[in-house]
Amino acid sequence: MKRLNQCIAILTIIVFGVMTVQAGGFQVNEHGARATGMGGAVFANIHDASAIYFNPGALGFMPGTNVILGSTLIFPSSTFTGPAPLTTETDAESQMFYPSTLYASHTLDTGLAFGLGIFNPYGLGTEWPEDWPGRALGIKSTLRTFFFNPTIAYRIGDNLGIGAGFNYVYATVNLTQALPLQDFGIPAEGRADFDGTGDGIGWNIGIYFSPSDQITLGLAYRSSIDLEFDGEAELEVPQPLAPLLPGGNVTTGISLPANLLVGATYKVNENLSLNLGYQHIFWNIVEDIEIDFETKTQLPDGTVVQDKQQLMLNYDDGFILRFGVEYFLNEMLTLRGGYLFDSNPTPDEYMTPRLPDSDRHGISIGVGYKVSDLLTIDASYMYLQFVERTVENQFQGFNGTYNSNANLFGLNFNFSF
Repeated sequence: MKRLNQCIAILTIIVFGVMTVQAGGFQVNEHGARATGMGGAVFANIHDASAIYFNPGALGFMPGTNVILGSTLIFPSSTFTGPAPLTTETDAESQMFYPSTLYASHTLDTGLAFGLGIFNPYGLGTEWPEDWPGRALGIKSTLRTFFFNPTIAYRIGDNLGIGAGFNYVYATVNLTQALPLQDFGIPAEGRADFDGTGDGIGWNIGIYFSPSDQITLGLAYRSSIDLEFDGEAELEVPQPLAPLLPGGNVTTGISLPANLLVGATYKVNENLSLNLGYQHIFWNIVEDIEIDFETKTQLPDGTVVQDKQQLMLNYDDGFILRFGVEYFLNEMLTLRGGYLFDSNPTPDEYMTPRLPDSDRHGISIGVGYKVSDLLTIDASYMYLQFVERTVENQFQGFNGTYNSNANLFGLNFNFSF
């Protein structure tokens, strides 16, 4: 039975990373340098084509044709101390990620607007040393998602706008980890690699409303999206174990959570605005994940080893509180600042080094420079400090303390015609 449990653990952990790598800590919310500079509090204060993501209801208020091209450079850093009771410190490998955005919109004189957004709202990853103590739980994890979001919006009068969009998502994932084989009487380790691709569809809507010259309200909703993955698990094990652990084709399904975005903006005067935002992430949709191996195996006594497996994840909902300020210094230069608090959805029991997640605080600054009537350049910087997190009841006994932070640099080029 111990040998069977070892087989099941190996098989399920390989694909378990597909879910955990894209959990709350690696939901990418930086979809425009202007928004990042304001802590993301732009759901009721958006004046460019990034409204396609933040609130499509605002799209009809932008005259003419607008195009935004930009990227955010993200430099994460993580350290693990443990596994308890050891106090060994392991630093994650240095990495850089660059989720990018492309938005384009056109508004007719009637207030009808069309747009297309391409962005990466889930992604990033982790990489630990090949010989670190947690190598059986994860060495390298990478997830990339590409959202294609055509949008239509309509301005009703001078104070109300509504919008809706369709989302097609394409995703890729790669996971690597060590395979402990001691329970099979082999004093060595194997290796597991999983590569897969998936896709899914969803939708989003938004309402943008100005009850007065000083106050604007925004409400937007992005639906949950079910991704269906097909992939292959390659297991490098000694030949005697190859029939028992052949790996092969794998199918699984995961869900990206719905997001509710609520914002309010108070325009103090012609130059200064104060902005609030609340983002609710419905991670509770993620309760379990079923993994199906095409190739089935069993022990000599008939006990099934490689077959369908089910993992309970039991995620909690998460939320982000956002505060931002924007000040137009003159006709050419705009200054911005922001703060956010982001709660994480991962219970201690399911915390893994693939996602060193915890609550985090973010502080940001930004600047916008109007080069001409055609071109505006926005730049931003955000520092994210993760709250130190000590795990004592992880389901595989991998307990210890995680410390993480990240530096984010954003740059956008905004063209108006």
